[in-house]
Order: sequence, then C-alpha cells, then structure tokens
Amino acid sequence: MGLFPEIKRAWITVDHRLFLWNYEEESDFYSFEDQEQIIVSVALVQPKPGVFVDTIRHVLVVATPLEVFLLGVGYEPGKVSGARGNGGGEVALYATQISVPADGVAMTSIVGTADGRVFMSGNDGALYEFVYQSEDGWLTKKAKKINLTSTLASYFVPTFLGTRRDTPALSMAVDNQRKLLYVLMQDSSIKVFWLGVQGNEFVLAHHHKTIANSAALLCPQFNEGSDIAPFEIASIHVIPPSEARTLNLVVITSGGCRLYFSTVKRMQRFYETGAVAVSSPPAQPEVFEIVHVRLPPETQPTLARTMQGRVPRQMLKVHTAFYHNGTSLLAHTWNEDHDSIIGAAPACAQILARVARQPRTTLAENSSITRVEGRTWAIAEIGSADGQGLNDLVTAASMPSRTFAVLTNVGVSILEKQRPVDMLRSLIARPALQDSQLKEFVSLYGLDETCAMCYTLLCASEFSQAYLDMQVANAARQILFEYGGVPHFVETPAFGTALTADPLAGAGTGASGNSASGAGVLSERIALSGRHNGLAIYLARTLQPVWGQLATVAKAGERGNSTRLHIGISIGELVDVQDKLRRLQHFINNNQRFIPDQINQMPLQPAGSARSTVDVTSCWNAEAASLASLYELIVHAVEAVSFLCLMSDFNLPVISESVPDAQRQKLAGIQFSQLVCTDAGKQSCRDLILALINSQIKQDMSIDSISDVLSKRCSTMFSSSDVSLYKALEALKQASESEEGTDARDLASSALALLTDIAGALSIEQLREICNSFEQLGQLNAIITLALACAAQSDPHGDAYKFWGDGAPENDPRESVYNKRIECYRCIISVMEKHRSSVLNANSLSKLPGADVLFHFALYDWLLDNGQSSLLFQIRSPHVEQYLNLEPRTLEKCDMLWHYYVHENRFGNAAVVQRQMACAQDFGINLAGRIEYLSLSISNAKIAIDMVRGGQTHMAGEVSEEDQINELAMILRDNEDQLEVAQVQLEIQQQLRNLGGHETLAGALDRRLFTVTELYEKFAEPMKMWDAALLIFKASNHDDPQMVEGVWRTILRTVLDDQQRTGLLAVASKVAQLGPRLYPSPAAFPLTTVAKILLDLAQERPAEYTFGYISDALVQAGVPYWAVFEALNSLYTKSVPTKTTTAMTKGRFGGGIGNMRSNTNDVSVMLAREVAALASRFVEISKGSGISSLADPLNTMVDESGSSENGLPVNDVDQALSQYIVNATLHENIQLKNELQRVQENIRQIL
Repeated sequence: MGLFPEIKRAWITVDHRLFLWNYEEESDFYSFEDQEQIIVSVALVQPKPGVFVDTIRHVLVVATPLEVFLLGVGYEPGKVSGARGNGGGEVALYATQISVPADGVAMTSIVGTADGRVFMSGNDGALYEFVYQSEDGWLTKKAKKINLTSTLASYFVPTFLGTRRDTPALSMAVDNQRKLLYVLMQDSSIKVFWLGVQGNEFVLAHHHKTIANSAALLCPQFNEGSDIAPFEIASIHVIPPSEARTLNLVVITSGGCRLYFSTVKRMQRFYETGAVAVSSPPAQPEVFEIVHVRLPPETQPTLARTMQGRVPRQMLKVHTAFYHNGTSLLAHTWNEDHDSIIGAAPACAQILARVARQPRTTLAENSSITRVEGRTWAIAEIGSADGQGLNDLVTAASMPSRTFAVLTNVGVSILEKQRPVDMLRSLIARPALQDSQLKEFVSLYGLDETCAMCYTLLCASEFSQAYLDMQVANAARQILFEYGGVPHFVETPAFGTALTADPLAGAGTGASGNSASGAGVLSERIALSGRHNGLAIYLARTLQPVWGQLATVAKAGERGNSTRLHIGISIGELVDVQDKLRRLQHFINNNQRFIPDQINQMPLQPAGSARSTVDVTSCWNAEAASLASLYELIVHAVEAVSFLCLMSDFNLPVISESVPDAQRQKLAGIQFSQLVCTDAGKQSCRDLILALINSQIKQDMSIDSISDVLSKRCSTMFSSSDVSLYKALEALKQASESEEGTDARDLASSALALLTDIAGALSIEQLREICNSFEQLGQLNAIITLALACAAQSDPHGDAYKFWGDGAPENDPRESVYNKRIECYRCIISVMEKHRSSVLNANSLSKLPGADVLFHFALYDWLLDNGQSSLLFQIRSPHVEQYLNLEPRTLEKCDMLWHYYVHENRFGNAAVVQRQMACAQDFGINLAGRIEYLSLSISNAKIAIDMVRGGQTHMAGEVSEEDQINELAMILRDNEDQLEVAQVQLEIQQQLRNLGGHETLAGALDRRLFTVTELYEKFAEPMKMWDAALLIFKASNHDDPQMVEGVWRTILRTVLDDQQRTGLLAVASKVAQLGPRLYPSPAAFPLTTVAKILLDLAQERPAEYTFGYISDALVQAGVPYWAVFEALNSLYTKSVPTKTTTAMTKGRFGGGIGNMRSNTNDVSVMLAREVAALASRFVEISKGSGISSLADPLNTMVDESGSSENGLPVNDVDQALSQYIVNATLHENIQLKNELQRVQENIRQIL
C-alpha cells in the first residue's frame, strides 16, 4: 500500500491487481488488472519532456518480477469540495507499451527526478535506471534497463561464480535542486550519488557507514545502536534549499531521533549569514556528514513532565515516518492493533522569543500525539507545502493549513496541522473563555501576533467564514477591542549605550550615565497598541505576495521590432489579494471603535507615573494617525489592483504601442509597492490612463465609460473630473503655443469653463499649476474666478465657515475643507503679491467678489502682514469687524478692534474686548499688562454708562436704555471683582520673586488670570503664603470661620515663634500690617477671632504682655474703637468665671501689685483691663485734642446713642465697666476694681 498525494489517491496491490482509491471522496475506486504478474512495487514519477502527450501529467511505474512497465496517468483536478480543497479529481491510466525486463529482480524502491529519470533499487543490491524514449532509434531501443552499480568485470563473470552481493537498498530520495540521489541501505548506511549539473550523470559521491557512531559522538544522549536499542533507519527525507541552505537530508531512526546531514563543509557552514544566498549551479558534494541530532519528540503532556520532573524520554518504535518543511510525523507502534502518530513542528512563538534575546538560538518545537487504528503503511502531505515556510505565523493569512494523509491497513486518516491561528480559533470557540487561558496564549505568542490572528479569522474567505461561528467572531472582536492594549510610552536604550544584561529588567534598571562609562541611557518612544500592530502585521502578510512584484513589464512585440507593456502579476493572484483587502476594509468600516476614542479609552499609566494628559493624548494621536495611514494603504492597494485589472481588460499591450518609447521604458518595471505608495507610481497610472483616453479618442469612442469605471473602481485615484481636467490642460497647452489674440483667449476661456465645472475636484498642486498657466497668459481674472470656484465647490455645505464659526476645534473632519479653501485663497493672494502696484488700492480691492467671507478674511490677513491695515477702513467692508473678531485672535487684531470700537464711540464693546484681552492666555501679556487692560475696561465701562444716561447709544443693536445700563453695570462689577483678584495675584507673584527660586511659578502667573480657588490651591496654600490666603478670602468673601482662624493662628504663631523677632510686639505689628488691607471684611478679618488669638498668645507670653496690648494692636490695624470694644466685651461675657472659682481666683489674683503679673493669666481679668485700656486710650486722645465739653468737635463722634463711625460707644463702655466692677467685687479683686473705677471716672468726666 502507499499514497499518491499528487493525484489524491491511495494505492493497493493485491497479487496482479492495482487499485487506486480516492481518499477525498471515499467512494471512487480505479482498478488495473491488464497484466498477470504479481506487482512488487509501484511509483508515480514525472514524465520525460516530449515523450507523452500533454494530457499525461504523471507516469506510473509498475514493477513485477518479470518486467517493469510504464502507465500514463491523466489527472484532472476536481472542483472545490470540503475544507481541504479539491474533491479528488478524475484519474485515467493509459498503456504506453514501454517496458523493460526485470530478469527476476524485485524492485524494492522506485523514484523519479523532476526531469524524468527513473531509478530503481533491486533486491539483488544493484541500482538500476529505467531509460526510455518516445520511439526506437537506429541504435537505441525505446526502453532499456541500466545497472548503475555493476562493475565492468561483472559482465564477464558467470552468475553462478558470483560470491558477493551488494547490500540491498530500502528506499531512495531525490534532491532535484542539488542534483543528488540518496539511497538508504539495509545495513543503515546511506549512499550519496551525484547526478551532474545537467542531471545526466550518476557518480557515487559518498557512502556513510558509521551513522550511529557519529550521532553518538555528536549527542551523548543518543543511545541507539546498542544491544538494548539497535540502530535502524526508518526513512530519509530531503531538505530543500528553501528550507535550509546548509542542511541536505534528515534521517529518522526507528527510535524517533532525527539526524541532520549536510554536504557543506564545516567552515562554510559556520560562516553562513542570514542573508539570502545567491543562487549558484549545483556541484558535486565534497563531504556528507551528520551535523545535528534531534532527540525524539516529547510524548507526555507538559503538565505531566512538570509534575514528574526530568524523566527519560520514551523509547519509540518508529516504522514509518514523514518529514517536509519542518514538520515531522512518526508512526509509532502502540500495540498490535493501533499506531500512535507523533507530530513535531517548530515552536514559532518560542523561537521568535529566543531570537529576540539571542540571535543564534536553539530550535524549539511543539509536539502532539494521536492514535490511529491499524498499522501505518504510508504518510503523505495533501497538497503542496511550497511557500509555506517554517513560520506558521507568517503564512496563516495567505496559505491554508497543512493536511496529511495517514494510510493504515484499516483506512486513511486525515490529520490537519494546527497553526497558532487554528489554536486560537479552538480556544475562543469555547462557550466560556477564561481570561487565564487567553492571557497564557497571549504570553506565548505576544499581543501583536494574537491580534494579527484575530484579523486572520475575521477576514477569512467567504468559504472559511461559513465555518466561523458567531462565538468565534465575537470573541475575536472582543480580543481586539478589549484586550488589544493601548498606546503608551516605553523606555528603550539610546543608540550606542549599554544596559544591564537582564533582558527582562524593567524600565530604568539600566545603569545611569553614558556609554563611555559603560552605563546605559534610556530614551522614550511611543509603543502602539497590539490592535494596531496586529493590523500592520496582517496587512503586510496579505500584501507580501504581490508587494515586490513588477506591476508592468516590457516584452517584445509580435513583430519583434518594438516592446509592449504587460501586467507583470497574474490576475488571479491580484484578485486573491484584493478579496482579502476588501474583507479587511469591510471589517474596519463596520467597527467604528477601531479608531481609538481619546476620551473613553485612556491608557493606564503605572503607579506613580507622572504622565500628563498631553502625553496620553499624544500616544492616542500617534496611533490614530498610523491607523489612518494603514487604512489609506488598504484603499490604495485595492484600487491599484482594480486599475491593473482595468488595464488588462482594455488590452494594455495594444494601448502601450501609442506611448513614446522613453515614456514606455519609464513605465516598465514599476513595482506594485511603487504603484500604491509613491508619486511616481501614481503618475504612471495617470500616464497610462491618458494613453487609454487618447486611444479611445483616436478611435472616435466615448470616454464616458472609462470615466464611469474609474470613478467606481478607483475613486481615490481617478474620477470623471480627471477626463475634463485632461481636456482643459490640453486646451491650456494649445493656448500657450498659439499666438496672442482671439484664439489664445478662446482656448483659455474654454479651459476655464471646463475647469470651473470640476474646480472642486482639483488638488491644490493642480490648482497652482493651472493658475501659473493662466498667469502666463495674462488671465488674472481667470485665476480669481477659478480659485474661488475651487474653494466653493470643495465646500458645498459651507463646512469651512461653520468650522471657523465653531472656533476651529481640533481633530474636526471639517478642518481639511477649511485648509483647502485657505490654500485656494493663497493662489489668489500670491498673484496679487506679484502685482502689488495694480491691486493694493481701495478701488481694486472693493471690486473683489464679496460673497466669500473667508476669502476676505484671508485677504485682510495678507494686508495686515504687509503693513496695509489702513486699507481695512478704506474698503468700508461689512466684514472688517467680523474679521477682527476672527479666531485665532491675535494681540494686534484685538488692539485694532477695541481702538475701532473707541473710534466708533462704542465704549461698551471696547470694555468687553479689553476684558477679554486681560483674560486671554495666548497673547503673551504679563500680569501687569492684564491689570492695565482691566483698568482700561473699567474706565470704558463707566464712560459707556455715562453716555447711555446722556441719551447716546453706545452698543450695537436695539437695546433699551435700562437694559444697556444693567449690562454695562454687570460688566463694570465683573471687571472690578476681577481687578481685585488680579491685584492679589500680582502680590503673590511679587512674593514669589522676593523669595527667589520660584521664577517658574511666578512666570505661570503671567500667563493668565487665575480664580481665587486656583490662587489658593496652587500657590498660597502649597507655598504657605498665608498673607495672600487672607487676601484671597477677602476677594472671594469666603465663609469658612475655621479655615480663616487656622490661617490667622498660623501667621501669628509663625511670627511669635520667630526667634529673630520681638515676640508679642512683632505679633501686634503683623496684625497692624494686615488690618488696613483686610478690615472690615468678616471673611478675611473676623475681629472677634483675631482678638481671641491675640488673647491666647498673650496668655502664653505673660512676661511680654502689657495691659492694652490687644486693644492697641487692633486699633493700630485700623479697627474702630467701637468695633474693638464690642469684640473684647463679647469675649469678656463668654469668659466671666462662676462663683465656684471665686476662691481660686482670689487666691491667684487678689492682693496687691505683686500679684498683678499673675492676674494676667485670668482671661476675664485680661479682657476687663483691655477694655479699660481701650477706654483710657480714647480718653487720652480726647484730652490731647483739647476737648472739654459736648460742644467740642469730639462730641460729634459720640452722639446720644453712644455710637460713632470711629469713636467709642461711651455709654456702653460705662455700663460694661460697671459690670466689670461688680464682677471684680464679687471675686474680691480689689486692685482690678480700683483700676476700673478710675477709668470709669475719667470717661464720665468727658461725658
């Protein structure tokens, strides 16, 4: 039994009958019984060129003990059926009448080369070649058998005298590219035959007889070849140069080891680089040696190996094996009725991870085991693995999964190699996907590759999509959008620096310093998300088959005297790539979340990260820009394929005949990548389209159909307007070549008419070129007409004006329209710049069209830039005021605007503009300048109010006088409040500069006006500027008694504890300093609270305290006498001691002068004396002023009610003193009683 994967058949021989079984459809049997000899072996080989008809694609070699004959095989692949591809196709066998006698030798193995040579190994130990041709020659037969290993003497020695027979061969393998034939002998040796450069030789190059010993020397763990494990070779397999340049053959032993042989010398192998080797003709090998031993694949699960520790590998019993393109399949005898198929393939993820850390790394592989019923006879791959490569990650998007047929005596089992994308599909197809499983998969293959696999699943072909259930599709989308990561900053070593050897060390673990000292310097870059990188990977792998190929090539014409252009890539390959790109484009269009949302998806920063919102936004902007570029690449690639298909449909070779030779040579050799990405490629497309249009016009054929096709298939590359553009350019060219006169003007007018209709489709570059052409023709009005038409048609819905009206928000899709309009206006202005003398006057400017407001704004910008601001007022345009309010508002324009309002006697508007300038952050105005603008705004607001009251309307619009006054009054109040806060801000700035070392903070106060909350939280509180905090409380009227009391206590405690100051005197001085600025604000200067703090501090420093200290400090702070009295009296009322403390008070404070100092410790006593001191001070001032009666002017401060503006409520004071005297009497404090009586007597004398 055996397999013919080339024709999708398994073969079985029963005596003289040969059966071919279609294992794809499982029902198609073909039987060959046209001969009577027992069939020994069969093989399917390539036919010799020119011998058979074209329908015979293969030759079946059938060997019997009597003869070896050939059967022609006709094979037609079937239609697509099932996930594995063809449904088996149709097979037909044809008798060829070509045979040779076998002479009783049983041919045990038959192989064929790519050029038709057939080699056979007989059981007599000889190697034969089946040589055949189409007909008998004069001296040659149609077919003959040649013994390739016999000597000349063997032809003369009789057979019965022969005593030595060569060891028979078990199997053979042909290396068609290196022209080598490998023969496995029964004694487990291998012979290597050189077939010659032309493939027509047969020379024994090497015979390796000590394979087991060589393997044991190379790998001590290799234990085959001993009595316990005899050395046997199960199979040999050729390694093509596309897989490995220095390895030629892999030998699979019965124990499951894989031995790799090379015909390249040792030194040459060591100096092989990773670059692609230049193809060279094959040469006879000088060596044949084993270079690597790969032990049997693991047959135990990873978990079992982990729990059991290091255990010896299981000894295998391999009797059939397969190897191709890195994948090994070993048939191991499990028991009498079952075999185990052990699969091993390179572990792509592990190898890539190792290569990232160390360029030269060891091979890592994944293995699995499955059981099949029966004994395995043959293993073959279904379909071709050419182009698959060893990395399944790379080919997942462009190649189907590899499938293998395993033939046993029970049937054929189809095995499919699980690529990483297949593993991911199986993982996410589970109903409940565990995060741990997904994270393990991502850690194995990386987030980028995992996302690339998701794109592969979601953008599969329609046939594959039928097998992709909704669970898998939803899970793949979930991985992309929820687990796809976010862009972020990463630290990488700067060029030329060294880091620590640990590749897993976190950011910042490298040594500091520069490379000269052996240390590392870290630089930052933006790492984009896995969702983005996966898209880039998938897109690159999809485009890879056509990316580097030539889109157009030059070939000789039929007559041989000229060259023609042809499409250089097969249309089928182009369409296949286009289908994948369209599915990817459809997926992106249907998933708007694909573009990152800078608001809802903010990247998480590590703990303690100092990343600002600007940094985070820059990461998202970088990803969004890259995603947009990738999407643009997809669109351009799809349209490039459509363009090539279109040129193929219109017969490109014929069209190219009309192209000049020089241009044809330039168009030839354009790569597909250049066609998509470069300006030269796009220009080549335009040139070809122009040639197509010209050929259609020459044949008097309409070009409308071409226009329609281009607009549908290549909308971003071509449109119907391109045809009109080509006609207009041709008219301009003819106008420039004709003499000046009516013809030139008519041609220019015709071109202008064509261009005006398609003006919106013109790019800025095209507009500039056309304007230059009109300028050379002297058609300046045509430039203005065309440029304004281009601006208007590019913005049919007025989005540019709306964009400007909305303040030009960032990342707004209307911004591109606005920018194009501005560029259109620049085309006009650039012409005006060249003709300044004729256009820079009010008369010429007044004739310009006035409907386009944005054009006037651009024009006014140019006038200001050229120092022609006076023309703005001479034009008398209604757009001037609107222009001066245009964003972005510059300092110059705002100054002009408020001067303009003042000139127009609109002082209220001027006040508003000046306030806006004071609050602006982008004019570079310092804090003093802002305060000046606020002062000017207050002045103009007051003038405006006076003008309204005088009957003069100052504001635009019909507004009532009362409403105008209310509005202006509100502006005035706001300005005054803002000025007060700005003055506090100025004081904070001055304090910061006086402190030194805070210039950055001080400079920040210049950039804008802060609110009182910002001033407190960002400056006053962090910098412990408590004086400024009190000013902030006053400006904001902040009602928080506890906070204000805390600030006052902090200020006065700091002064008191300062050793360089004079204690309580310094505290009184501080209160006197702050009082005039804060009083009478209850929010910033709560009088009772300040008095209580002074009382507490006085109690702490009894040695420094003197009678009248508190009242004097408050009076010096600018507090009126009556307010001081009310505060002290209020405190006294709250602190009068009860009778239970009378005895203690008497003991502590009663007595004479010696006890006076201790009496100050009593709060009520201190407060009574403070009131007495306040009254005494008032009496002294009154006497010093010469006041002796109520008729004295001083009495004007003391009216009948006992209160005054800055005086003392004498009656209330007298009553309070009387109460103090009573309390002192009750507490037997005679000294205090006497003092209070004397003060009371002095006050009554004034009254």
